[in-house]
Amino acid sequence: MDKKREDLLQTVTQRLMSLMRHVRHPGPPPEPALSPPQVHLMFTIGRKKTEGLSMKELAELSRITPGAVTQFVDGLVERGLVARESDPNDRRIVRLKLTELAKNQFEKFRKEHLVSMSRIFEALNDDEIKQLIALFTKMDTYHETKEHTID
Repeated sequence: MDKKREDLLQTVTQRLMSLMRHVRHPGPPPEPALSPPQVHLMFTIGRKKTEGLSMKELAELSRITPGAVTQFVDGLVERGLVARESDPNDRRIVRLKLTELAKNQFEKFRKEHLVSMSRIFEALNDDEIKQLIALFTKMDTYHETKEHTID
């Protein structure tokens, strides 16, 4: 990697880290004992509001092994945050859905987080935010479609 590119990447990293210091988290997720992977799984399940997700789908979307997903989901079920429901079209499949308790707590958390994030992006107009989204999408798509190894 040439020096100019290295300097640019270092600057991007520093700016992102500096920007993240300004994010005001509204407080812990609904359940303080939840691990970051459990919070991530709940947000992933929550995006599929009506149909829910199978364990396999959740593992694929989260890039977590099925065994780990089962372990994390068991903890969420025990806390009353996720429910397992039979799939009406295929009784071999169990669908995961957020409980009403989880939906209510996460909706509050999502709204508070959105307020915090709006402060971070208030320096940008809508067109600049769209450009930023396009750049992040380009990077994400690139990494989704290519297999990369770090040398």
